[in-house]
Amino acid sequence: MAEPPDGKDRRAAAPPVIDPDCYERFEGFRETTLAAITDPDANATWRALGDHMYSMALEYCSHWPLEPEGSFRHQARAAVADLRHLQGFLAYLGREVEASELTPEEEHIARRCATLGSRVRAAANALEAELDAVREQAPRSAKG
Repeated sequence: MAEPPDGKDRRAAAPPVIDPDCYERFEGFRETTLAAITDPDANATWRALGDHMYSMALEYCSHWPLEPEGSFRHQARAAVADLRHLQGFLAYLGREVEASELTPEEEHIARRCATLGSRVRAAANALEAELDAVREQAPRSAKG
């Protein structure tokens, strides 16, 4: 194993356990991105930067154009986009059974990731269908 640049033998930064009720404490960069930054100091810096950028975006958002479908549906579509990212990431982890040499425990988790990726896809499909149905109904109801 290569020695860290600063000569310290440190443990890698671990992804946090996130309480869904406190999700806003983890805005900024996706955990799938932050997982690649295993140096604890660098990881903390990226997290602080993401938190700062999110705070700045919230402070400045009153100066930006209004969302075409309204704020709520805009945010729901952002949730669909994040679900699609997670769907793809879980599928990638599931394919590691074929692409990498995994331990039996890792193979089990990889297969579970593939299964859960399908469930995430179903959740994204369901939310996207609801949003699209609302979008399609809006012009008709406006015509009266």
